Amino acid sequence: MQTKHVVVIGGSVAGLGAALALSRRGHRVTILESDATPLPASHGEAFERWKRRGSPQTRHSHALLARLRNLIRDHAPDLLEKLLACGAEELRFTERARELFGDVPPEDGDEDIVALACRRITFEWILRRHVLDTGLVDYRDGVAVERLDAGRDAATGLPLVKGVWAKTPDGATERVPGDLVVDASGRGSKLLRWLPEIGTPPVREASSPCGIFYTTRFYRLLDGVAAPSFDGGIVGVDLGYLKIGIFAGDSRVFSITLAASPTDTEMRRVLRRSGFETAVAAIPITAEYTSPAISEPVSDVHGMANLNNTRRWLVEGGEPHALGFVAVGDSLIHTNPIVGRGCSLAWTAAFGLADCVDAHGDDLRALALAYDARIERDVVPYYALQVAQDADAVEVAETQQRGEDPFHTTNPDGSQNPKAFLR
Repeated sequence: MQTKHVVVIGGSVAGLGAALALSRRGHRVTILESDATPLPASHGEAFERWKRRGSPQTRHSHALLARLRNLIRDHAPDLLEKLLACGAEELRFTERARELFGDVPPEDGDEDIVALACRRITFEWILRRHVLDTGLVDYRDGVAVERLDAGRDAATGLPLVKGVWAKTPDGATERVPGDLVVDASGRGSKLLRWLPEIGTPPVREASSPCGIFYTTRFYRLLDGVAAPSFDGGIVGVDLGYLKIGIFAGDSRVFSITLAASPTDTEMRRVLRRSGFETAVAAIPITAEYTSPAISEPVSDVHGMANLNNTRRWLVEGGEPHALGFVAVGDSLIHTNPIVGRGCSLAWTAAFGLADCVDAHGDDLRALALAYDARIERDVVPYYALQVAQDADAVEVAETQQRGEDPFHTTNPDGSQNPKAFLR
């Protein structure tokens, strides 16, 4: 197989992961990032002033889950070393199990359950710096893709994507050719418009509410002060009407996230600083962490609302909509961000795509079908699980707002309610 020129739309964690996976296999990669976001000098400066309008989740709590950490360990161990050197911490399941249960024997694979305590913006900054330092990727920021460049494949009659048309920082329109276009532009992807414009059928999309909004603020531990226990890296509390997460981060920074049902109009006050501070002060565990003797706030309060689980289909009836075009990360499938799977699923897709390019790079139809099968196997189950969990969370919230108990397990006729029992 000849090496390919891959054009990646979007230069955040998903796009950088795809670029890293494909460039390490010998392919030439060009990233087109619409945000004009020159790289700050350090990860600390990035946290303070890096404007990532296209990636609002950078201002929220994150733990980098074991699946992502293991992909980094296996494919870019030098990147893992850089993350740890900048203050990220490994959260090992086996160590936490020993704390809770004593010297119990681990099962095979337990040693691989290792998350990373790291701010999302720290991860993105180190990742972009790392990808740039390889010299294998051309990263162009301030370049916004406007449409796909395509013709027709003579053998299949399907639209064949040959690159993109993009607007450059000086306002000019430029054609960027590529053997493969990877859409990593996130939840706001325009693929629902881009693909029909080149002659594909309408792209099927399924979307369902996450049943939650959340809001986050970051704090820094004072010098010389020991942190309260982070209980394995993440402290979680569910009050029924409000969920609380306290996340360890890098460089003695931690974050607090509050989440509630979007239909709870009173709780929406926590989306603003005054309401957030009132709630944090009223809850004993968050009041402990945010005591002026323990920490100081280092960010404003940032909210995320109008959240949905969404999936898009680029293969229907055993045929791809188009050749030479695939999507990774939130452009294709995104789930409730509060469970923190976005980065892990994006990288799972990115490295799966690299495997498919290795196997089928000279047959774009076979590539599209193989990649779709990988997504069905490795990503879709998590999407389906989250849709079911969030549907139940919405039902719980609605039941509570009617003044009923969603956890009452006995029906009026005396029989047992299995759904309530499982809750």
